[in-house]
Amino acid sequence: MKKILVVSESLGEPNHKRGIFHFTRELVRSLAGEGHELTLVVETTRRYRKLRRRQRLSRLLPADSRLIELLALYRFLDETDMNETMTRSAVRRTTDWFRHRISMCTSREFGLCFLRAIGVLPPGVKLIENKSGGFEYIPTDLRHLELFRHFMLEPGFYSYQDTSALIRLPPPQIDARDYDIILIDTPTRVAIKRRANAKVVCVVHDLLPLTDLRLSDVATRLFLSRLFTSLHQADELAFVSNYSRNRFRELLPQFAHLPARVVYPRTRFDAADVARLPAAAAQPVQPNFVVIVSAEPRKNVSAVIRAFRKMPQADLVVIGYAGGASRMRNPPPNIRFAGYVDEHEKATLIAEAHGLIMPSFAEGFGVPIIEALAANTPVLCSDIPVFREVAGELADYFDPFSTESICASVTRVLAGQDEWRGKIRARREELAERFGHHTQARDFLTLQPAGESQVSVPRAATPSAPLLDGLAAHGT
Repeated sequence: MKKILVVSESLGEPNHKRGIFHFTRELVRSLAGEGHELTLVVETTRRYRKLRRRQRLSRLLPADSRLIELLALYRFLDETDMNETMTRSAVRRTTDWFRHRISMCTSREFGLCFLRAIGVLPPGVKLIENKSGGFEYIPTDLRHLELFRHFMLEPGFYSYQDTSALIRLPPPQIDARDYDIILIDTPTRVAIKRRANAKVVCVVHDLLPLTDLRLSDVATRLFLSRLFTSLHQADELAFVSNYSRNRFRELLPQFAHLPARVVYPRTRFDAADVARLPAAAAQPVQPNFVVIVSAEPRKNVSAVIRAFRKMPQADLVVIGYAGGASRMRNPPPNIRFAGYVDEHEKATLIAEAHGLIMPSFAEGFGVPIIEALAANTPVLCSDIPVFREVAGELADYFDPFSTESICASVTRVLAGQDEWRGKIRARREELAERFGHHTQARDFLTLQPAGESQVSVPRAATPSAPLLDGLAAHGT
């Protein structure tokens, strides 16, 4: 059994970045299933202090009650509203950003984090034992938190890192001397204080902030500063795909000496057979497809919407925050914007769909693909190398720059529903071995010899897989 400290922005603050959140949540489940002892670094901020103070004022429990502190912590981590409308005005967004930064930089937590970073104060270790049995229930999106034995509370930890990177302050410090493994979900800017035989393993999800032309120079600089701080302390690296690992070695050859492994994101393949063949009783009258997006331009949701304008015979459900696309005038009647939905509803929408569409120009992996394969739902995706690695011949590919190509893919999948579902069902055992949650801890803790891949590439993901000329600009 290993004592593992998890440093993950997506789990340790009210954030929930979907791709990184999904990977780390499933990894935590897998590690806990193997019997390892897990601790999560959680930042505390002014909002957390207010929550805790309000609950203590009730005076129904002792002032030092751990239940009250733990309840405030869970409520703090459950605070984010993923469907909250973003401010439309660019000026207002900039103003709000500066107001938030000023408020954060004048907070008690920021001051403590800075003093610890420069060595005036020692790293503070405040552990809370995770005895959540006193709660009546825990929301679905927070149930992974029950897998941690302790939480390490650090004032302003994740909020401080961006400011420290932007104005060149020392990174926040963590005292990890009691742990065997420190798992850092990059890009996280952190200085680790550890014992000599402990290992720091950095998970690299992608390098898109370096290669996406639509992102600002400030975003690229922040990403590099955060990433480099962790990489310079890393003993080993973990990548979410062979594609991400290869891109990393091309762009950052100075870190090629670090031992590396590939650890695919995982999902649930619990049921023996979840095949759902088309049937009049089970299928909607109108065929429907699902696309899971964010407001980033690389997600390419606008191309799918344009394609479905030309295909009134099929419906499209858009899951996630679609930005301005969801506020369009006179949206087509066959397109529904569902916003962010909980995990159960998302799984239901995928399972009931005639296909899941992944139209991205660039990705580090593509978690919705394996979620669709687990539900025996056909997959339609951009013809880019990382999707070929993940799905192989179990997906229908299209040119993401062409609405005609997307329409043709939808037509092919509608015509071949039985064939696609049969192919996925026939490979279910292999898919469960590669993408099932039970193998993730094994792949994460097993370091392969240098130059070898921990996970074999699927048969269809050969070097001769067709590429699209326009994708080079997007870092693929």
